[in-house]
Amino acid sequence: MSLPQNIALTGGIACGKSTLAEGLRARGWHVIDTDRIAHDVLTSGTETWKNVVDAFGSSILQPDQSIDRKVLGRLVFADPLLRAKLNEITHPAIRSVWQREREERARTHPTHSLAVMIPLLFECELEQMFSAVWCVGASRVAQLNRLQARGLSEVEAAQRIASQMPVAEKMARANIAFWGEGTPAVLLSQLDQVRFS
Repeated sequence: MSLPQNIALTGGIACGKSTLAEGLRARGWHVIDTDRIAHDVLTSGTETWKNVVDAFGSSILQPDQSIDRKVLGRLVFADPLLRAKLNEITHPAIRSVWQREREERARTHPTHSLAVMIPLLFECELEQMFSAVWCVGASRVAQLNRLQARGLSEVEAAQRIASQMPVAEKMARANIAFWGEGTPAVLLSQLDQVRFS
């Protein structure tokens, strides 16, 4: 029987991280999604929400006082200094939540494998916190097409891709790399090739 795994799942934007995470869940893994946590910590009225509103102003708020993520995204992906400011506010809050979740899960389910999905793992130098790093990559054309299918303009899509470490570099630094270019089924079939020690 293989030992429980404790991995980080990363990759380029729109490369297939969520698909791979679903595949892991289907195979009995517990997956902590830091994108979900990022949404949670920005819920109206939280301390992180207040800090972001203080830093960026009320123009990022919708009528119900929730943060308009599209407006905020347009601001921060057009300006590296604003993006750094947002990361400075949100990353510590996000990290404390997933670390707490991971510790709790290890305590309650010590024999279960666990993955934490962290898009900016290498950018934030968090890889040493895991026994292994899995990375999903795809071509820039595929990334652009998928982001535009999500409603971004070509310029907005390109800004988001440019804000991350190049996919090839992420894949080279990972313990296991997956290629998310094709259909979800093709990506998930690669999971079955992984051999655990």
